[in-house]
Amino acid sequence: MEVVNLLEFMNNAHDLYALDFARCNRSLVNFLDLMVEDEQFTRSIDLGLLYYSPKDIDKYIIVDGLSRLVSLSLLLHAICECYKKTSTRNDKAIKTIRSKYLFSGGSKLKLHLNGEDSELYSKIINGERLSGYEKSRPMFLLLHNFWSQIKEEKLHASNIFKMLQKINVVLIDTQDVSKRDMYYRLNKSNRKLNQLTLIDSYCAEKGIINQWNEIKDSFILEKNDVLQFLKDFFITKFNYKTFSPDRLYESFVNYFETMLKYQKKNALMSNIKRSAMLYSNILNVNFKNEDIRHAFINIKRHNGVDTYAYILNVYEDFYTGNISESIFMEILNTIDEYLKNREASGKNIDFNELVQYLNAIISFK
Repeated sequence: MEVVNLLEFMNNAHDLYALDFARCNRSLVNFLDLMVEDEQFTRSIDLGLLYYSPKDIDKYIIVDGLSRLVSLSLLLHAICECYKKTSTRNDKAIKTIRSKYLFSGGSKLKLHLNGEDSELYSKIINGERLSGYEKSRPMFLLLHNFWSQIKEEKLHASNIFKMLQKINVVLIDTQDVSKRDMYYRLNKSNRKLNQLTLIDSYCAEKGIINQWNEIKDSFILEKNDVLQFLKDFFITKFNYKTFSPDRLYESFVNYFETMLKYQKKNALMSNIKRSAMLYSNILNVNFKNEDIRHAFINIKRHNGVDTYAYILNVYEDFYTGNISESIFMEILNTIDEYLKNREASGKNIDFNELVQYLNAIISFK
């Protein structure tokens, strides 16, 4: 562990890389608010732990602390924008700020983000035109706050830098641990965590990314459908009564690692892909058998989304020949009757109360 000034950490680094699955969210930091707390800059400001891993000489992967670095970069850019063309001296200072903290040589940005974050950050720092959607995102909103505060409160750049020189973080080197697992543990309470990008990273590490992409492509028309599938898939596999979507990555890893003891990974992914295909049929009411198709239309019409996890489990039994079509139809019709009664009564009757009865239909026939 090492205590460092955050500004100097950025200065000393040649390149800073975000993890593939890390995204900027609403936890960005308004550094200017810290000036109000200590206008005379008499004490250091502790911004906690920053987890990193060396990538090369002067190049670091940021495991946790990305939002603070993005926020600092946006503040430095705001200073440059507010003071540009005000004097020759300020123009020289702006060039120094940009070369020391924002760029790692020429026009190459020092901070490397991912996806939409990368595109928006690049546009902001390079002064490119932004869309209305881009202006609604947290990164631009923070930048706008910086502009407004600097101008309205008439903040001097020298005072801002005095404050920044007081901001310290504790560096934690995570070179010998899984960066993804560390990131997940540190951020698992964050509801904005992108579960799919975490699973993408895990699958790439396991050499099954192509199979995983095929599973996601089963739901190409609606990306949220893959999240719903995973939720209901794990409800059936782990026998959860309730399940939080914030646990998808954790459940995927637990399920995959457990099943690898009994199956090879390609066979395991094939089974998951089959379940995804069946679930897609449920969502899209894609059945050649008219009786089955009609039963699913009714279930969908009567708001039976909370029954899909159980239906997937039964559908898999029907698909593999473990139960007959007549039993499958009886289960679907019973579920539909339950849903109609629930709608008519106006009461939120828990579907789990019906499951025991439905299982008995399977067991005794």
